[in-house]
Amino acid sequence: MLLVGVLMLSACASTEEASENRPPRPPEPEGLALPVDNPDARTIQLHAGSGETSLPIVEMGSGLHLRLAFDMMGSRGRPLTVYFYHADRNWKRDLFAAEYLSIFHRDDIMDYRQSQATYVDYVHYEYQFPNSVIDFRLSGNYILRVTEQGREDEVLFERPFFVTEQSTPIDMRLDNVLVAGRQFTSIQPFVRFSPPELNTNVFDYTVCFLRNSWYQASRCVDRPSLNVRPDLQYFLEPRNSFGHLTANYYINLSDIRTGGRIERVDQNSIPWSVTLEPDYANLGASGIAPFLNGQSLVREGVRSVTDPDYSGEYIDVTLRLVPPNEQRVQGRVFIVGSFSNWEAIEENRLQWDGSRGWYEGVVNMKQGQHEYRYMVDDAGLQRALDGGIPQTQNMFTTFIYYDDISLQTDRLIAAQGVLSR
Repeated sequence: MLLVGVLMLSACASTEEASENRPPRPPEPEGLALPVDNPDARTIQLHAGSGETSLPIVEMGSGLHLRLAFDMMGSRGRPLTVYFYHADRNWKRDLFAAEYLSIFHRDDIMDYRQSQATYVDYVHYEYQFPNSVIDFRLSGNYILRVTEQGREDEVLFERPFFVTEQSTPIDMRLDNVLVAGRQFTSIQPFVRFSPPELNTNVFDYTVCFLRNSWYQASRCVDRPSLNVRPDLQYFLEPRNSFGHLTANYYINLSDIRTGGRIERVDQNSIPWSVTLEPDYANLGASGIAPFLNGQSLVREGVRSVTDPDYSGEYIDVTLRLVPPNEQRVQGRVFIVGSFSNWEAIEENRLQWDGSRGWYEGVVNMKQGQHEYRYMVDDAGLQRALDGGIPQTQNMFTTFIYYDDISLQTDRLIAAQGVLSR
């Protein structure tokens, strides 16, 4: 069974409500610590099957696959190498490759092709796994690393994914709860399952809940409710439940023409450029955009070209954020989104334009549909951004881990997602 959801899971750590609405910040060292992407590696997608918004989860022995797709800027195509690392539920890398991979320990990415009739040159790469070279003998959290061919330390990017056993059914529900100090109702997930193995210690199980693609919004519980024995039940206490999350901003670059949120288009420059209508911090995102779960859509998101993976243009997009009262704020303002793995990188930092009363910056991204947010230092500006309308749809995913002492790591025995509206 292939599970549909959104991109990735991070360290199982609770976050304070005040920080929950912020875009993902760099992970803590003890959690999912990934290197910053090489700037030439763009539009990186890792998902299950053909659905570009699905979580990268694959069931062992199912015959199904994960799809990795990305671009390398420039015209020089060359083979690259992919490595795989197992990790425990806290994303600490563990074990030797022979303990979790059943065939080979690495593979070369040979499916690549130059972009076609584009003004900006890039090489598009495709890779599908498990395959005849790469297969997994152990479930759990995994990290994929892409490097220059045969050079493990010359990292281009890393992404997490999940291999699950699906060895027990999951009964999952979502309750709306009121929590003191929160303006909106919160989501309290419950999960119930039967331990798949007899004579196991119930306290060796841990259940983690993830909302959408927000790394630091995961919540983990390691103490079950025993009043449903022989089943086990886990739930978040109301104070740890998932609170209000503001809607993401949305951009549709399927057709490069004025209309919608695109205010101006310039196709005389290389790369092409578009200017979006300003975003007003006090108004927030509209909340009526399609539900992308923090992913970029290319195949599913572009209709104006026949093969958007190879024919989609890279475009300079000008974004503007108007702060409250059109006044400059303290600290930095970044644009982060699905096009940048939700990382705040210096080239996507916005600059203050005092003559117009807004922050402005240019981000280069591929044709498609993308989500984004603003990452800011100023507390007042953050409060204004957090005051937007709630995200109308959310995907909540349950991950059930078993601390297997015989393997000295965590197995992922089951995972399941539920879409809330």
